[in-house]
Amino acid sequence: MTTTLEVEPLSLTLRTPFTLSYGTTTARENLLIRLRTGDQVALGEAAIVPYYHETAGRVTAYVASPAVQGAVNHDPLHLEDALNALPPTPSSFARAALDIALHDRWGAALGEPLWRLWGLNPARCPATSYTIAMDDDEAAYLERVRAAGQRFSLLKLKAGSPAGWERDWQRIQAARQVTDAALCVDANNGWDRAAAQAIIPRLSELGVVFVEQPLPRGDLDGWREVRRVLPADHPPLIADEAVQGVESVAPLAGLADGINIKLAKCGGLRPARDMIALARAFGMQIMIGCMVESSVAVTAAAHLAPLADYADLDANLLIANDPFAGVLLEGDQLILPDRPGLGVTARVAA
Repeated sequence: MTTTLEVEPLSLTLRTPFTLSYGTTTARENLLIRLRTGDQVALGEAAIVPYYHETAGRVTAYVASPAVQGAVNHDPLHLEDALNALPPTPSSFARAALDIALHDRWGAALGEPLWRLWGLNPARCPATSYTIAMDDDEAAYLERVRAAGQRFSLLKLKAGSPAGWERDWQRIQAARQVTDAALCVDANNGWDRAAAQAIIPRLSELGVVFVEQPLPRGDLDGWREVRRVLPADHPPLIADEAVQGVESVAPLAGLADGINIKLAKCGGLRPARDMIALARAFGMQIMIGCMVESSVAVTAAAHLAPLADYADLDANLLIANDPFAGVLLEGDQLILPDRPGLGVTARVAA
């Protein structure tokens, strides 16, 4: 039976402006992939992230290529054959969308959710953190921290302020005063070596659980220098932008204490599983994260959460118009779908 591939815009509106070291955004224009095989529809999502210089045009051109069309027409049960048939592309975002859709179709064909096919225990999912973006309106910022801390046991505070690390430190100190929730800090490449050396020891004083991407992604020498001077009790350092695909894991061994795996960065679920295995071999911690994405991509990532130490799967909570439902939360605990494949369903319009 022939599979047809469809691409359509997926416009996502954020509930509040989202500010991190790259700038402020209020919306994202992602792409939704549908694989239609008879009456069955499998879903994938391509995040279009401005600071990665990805474009909808490049993703669409790749997805529409004859080689991709041929790959998706492999037997739905022959997942590896279909994935291996996908042609090379510089766009991990396009590859991730197709990888997710092919996994969704595979699970549906077998009648089981992905986590069960992989032999994972959904009760082992870590609680998800909740992200608090930077905000110069201190009262509004602290109210968001206070409110989120009533539900979530771990809050991720965005840092890397253009005003300098001192402004980050002031904001993090203020957040610590209004919540008992555990805190982690994500600088998104926003500090240089001197800033990282200055602020990370101070974060230890506040009991920060980990620090994510304190330095620019390409500055591995900076990671070495900073680690050399930090006190022994510094918070673990988690690489995000510095880790992309499987090949980027080994160079970070001994520099980063863990890696943040995002499907859009690495190209989908299969490379993400390879990265988990490799990072564990190096003794590294695992975080499963997301971009600004709908419940399609967030739920796909959540199926890997039982393998992780940390989950940062809150993007579907940050957007106001998610057209899908998938992974749920009880408090801050991830509840994986028990439906076949991704287990994602379309929301009924009000």
